[in-house]
Order: sequence, then C-alpha cells, then structure tokens
Amino acid sequence: MGVSERKRREFAIREQNILSTAISLFQIKHPSLVKMDDIAKQLEIGRGTIYLHFKSKDDLMARIQFEDYVRLRESLQVALNEPNGIAMARFALRAYIEHCLSDKNMYLVAKQCGDTLNIENVSIEMKEKLYNERAARLSVLEKIYKQTRNENLTNQKGTYPNVAVAWGMIRGAVEVLLDGHFQKEIKSEKSYIETIEHVLFFGLFPGNQ
Repeated sequence: MGVSERKRREFAIREQNILSTAISLFQIKHPSLVKMDDIAKQLEIGRGTIYLHFKSKDDLMARIQFEDYVRLRESLQVALNEPNGIAMARFALRAYIEHCLSDKNMYLVAKQCGDTLNIENVSIEMKEKLYNERAARLSVLEKIYKQTRNENLTNQKGTYPNVAVAWGMIRGAVEVLLDGHFQKEIKSEKSYIETIEHVLFFGLFPGNQ
C-alpha cells in the first residue's frame, strides 16, 4: 500500500470514527447541546482535526441525516421489485416502519440532527447530496403511486398530495410510538403497525371499504 493510499484510508477511518462518536454523544444529549470540543475530547484529537472532515457541526449533522436518508431510500427501493402496486405500497410501508423502529435511537438522532441544523452552515457539496437524496427518495414513492394509479387503485387527487398525505400519516403514526404516547393503551406494536396499514389502505370508517 502506497503512502497516499494509506493516508486516504486513515482519513476515511478517522472520519467514520468522528461520525460514530458524534452519534453516540447525540444519543446521550440533544445534538444542540453537544459541542465539537466534546467530540474531539472523546476521540482524543484536536478540534481542528474534525474541521478537516466537516465544515461545521451543521455539516456533520447533515451527514448523519444524509446517511440515514440513504438507508431509508435503499429499503424503500426494494418495493419496486414487487409484482403490483398494492404489494409495492405494502412493502414500502413496512420498510419505512422497520427503518424507524428497528433502531429507534438512530432514527431519533437523525431526526434531531435534521431539525437542529442550520442549512446555511452546511457545505455546498453536502447540500447537494441532501437535495439529490431527497429527490431520489421522492422518485421511488412517485413510481409506487403511479403504479397504483395505473391499476386504478387510488383516487384522483394527484401524485404529490397523495404521496405527501400518506407519508405524513405514516410518519406521524410511527412517532406516536417513538415519542412514548399511549404506552399503556397500545399493548402490541405488531397490532399497532397492522392498524396503520389498515387505516392507510382502507380508511378509518368501515362504510368506506
């Protein structure tokens, strides 16, 4: 291994260590309460070393959010292999819920990073990555919706209203669990997830089925 290659590898390893350490600290304290100095101290490196990898703490938080978005989009994308629109929609629904609930701490850290960061302090490169990843995820959802439209399964309200409403309903329902609401009332997470699916596909009232 040449010197330049070894340095690139060491750089990549250090960058991953910075991200892992930041995530660990963000799981203990809200990202807004963690300083770059805290991350540097934990890693026993200088704060300036972190800035070799990330323009700012906002840039670091954007990277965490971006990588979470990539994992989500890759999970949703598998739905496109399903044989029909309803199967795609069901798969995507389960994939999103699994993404959120399989590692609740990571989901909350990524969400808090996204809610906290100042996009103006994020590097141009990272902004572009976030934008492109959002567009890629939306493209997957649009393909699923258009397939259901082609099969005459959905209403005529339009792509964006339907995708946005469905996404908002699912996200809100998942965050009810993550935020700890109805802890006594919701006895079974599995049953709750089945209810999300039922309400999304069939509506709340039996007369609408």
